[in-house]
Amino acid sequence: MKRLAIFIPLLFLSFAILAQNVQDEINYFNSFQRTKDKQPDSAVYFMQKLAASNQQSAEDLLHNSFAQSFLGAVQEKMKTDTSFLAHIKKMNMTIDSVFALMKEEKKNAHIILSRFGNDTNPFLKNNSYVVAKWVEAQDNQKDPTKLLAIGKEYLTYLSAQTDFYAERKARYGLLIAQLMVADAALKSTGDKLFKLIYSNLQKNQKELDPNELTRSTKEIRAWYRYMFAYTNFIAAQNTQDKVEKMAFLKLANEYSPDMIDKTASHAYFYDMIFLLGEEKYSFADDYLATLANDEEKFKTIMALSMNDPSFKAKAKALYKDQARFNELWLNQFNTTFKTAPAFALLQLDGTPYKLGNQKNQWTLIDFWGTWCGPCRAEHPDLQKVYLKTQNGQLPKLNVITIASRDNEPAVKAYMNQFKYSFPVVMSDNVIETNYNVSSWPSKFLISPQGKFVIIPFGVNWEKYIADYISE
Repeated sequence: MKRLAIFIPLLFLSFAILAQNVQDEINYFNSFQRTKDKQPDSAVYFMQKLAASNQQSAEDLLHNSFAQSFLGAVQEKMKTDTSFLAHIKKMNMTIDSVFALMKEEKKNAHIILSRFGNDTNPFLKNNSYVVAKWVEAQDNQKDPTKLLAIGKEYLTYLSAQTDFYAERKARYGLLIAQLMVADAALKSTGDKLFKLIYSNLQKNQKELDPNELTRSTKEIRAWYRYMFAYTNFIAAQNTQDKVEKMAFLKLANEYSPDMIDKTASHAYFYDMIFLLGEEKYSFADDYLATLANDEEKFKTIMALSMNDPSFKAKAKALYKDQARFNELWLNQFNTTFKTAPAFALLQLDGTPYKLGNQKNQWTLIDFWGTWCGPCRAEHPDLQKVYLKTQNGQLPKLNVITIASRDNEPAVKAYMNQFKYSFPVVMSDNVIETNYNVSSWPSKFLISPQGKFVIIPFGVNWEKYIADYISE
């Protein structure tokens, strides 16, 4: 009994320490963001503390947020942006005062970056090196001799590496290569840098079982695929050979984010912004533009429509026998995707629910919990969709939701409080593993024949589902 009495206070102490550590990390993260523009010494201190407690968080902050301080100036666009001009006018600021502030912030960013490079923590030194080389290359764009030396140094550095994902080595290498290829005297080194990165990205394209992907491996997979798609897109722009161009664009299309990658779009979002200056989630349209043959274009669009149902209408428009298209499309869907894991669970009202009993209907499975903020936020829309399945507006759709990591009294109280009527079954704590659920909410759409597809988080899931089940 004494052992138990001692163990319980220690358990609560452990939880308290863990909660405090998480709160400290959040404070370090936010404090760096708050101080980096005007208080470089404080910003360095907070990054040092964050790096010592959570390297993953520090790496994300450094490469995805702080590194944006060195993105190319967009001052010319700002001068003509009417909404931006109206905004600064309300703040009693002029365009010149904004530019002066930006200049000061960039100066402080250089100070912070320099301090990181001289830090005693190897983590900060290594992560800041790749950013510093890119910044140095930008600062020496008009000095070919220095830019060539920087490019060669980064090429030598990268040649000794195997992991181009860590520290986003490939991102900064591609940015440096972009600065070099426009100059004939530097193009050779820029091309070598590009080809080295291309080769590494190509080698890291691995076929993995989607059901065995963890959150981390899913993010790495998504990053390598998007970056390989991007480098093929760039390679296509840099060749005059039409056959070669089409081959590169075909690969860019094939490695554009698939359904799994779209659930981890945060893994490549910032690389997209740094490299392209805009959101470009797919290179499919670039490839389709090269296809003159309608039959080949139809096959390509059909394949695209499996993971992105917005292409379904385009595929149907190209198909000669419109009356048979839906049958053809459904057959391809069922051939493309795997069988959904079976389950039979009791609903909150005691009614049995068994997957597969819903004849001639698609099934939407939604994993959620009363503890999940994003889940709760979308429940009004989920309720509306469910009501449409009941009033005849969505007769082809069946909805079932699964309350995870929760307890029945809490779920019932929640449903009663908000007067939701969509059906709920309590998780058996096995079904999440069977569907490889690692984040909430998670949605899956199952065909009448039992094959399933993941609905990416962050998309307009109502439209996604409507496009899939449309005829």
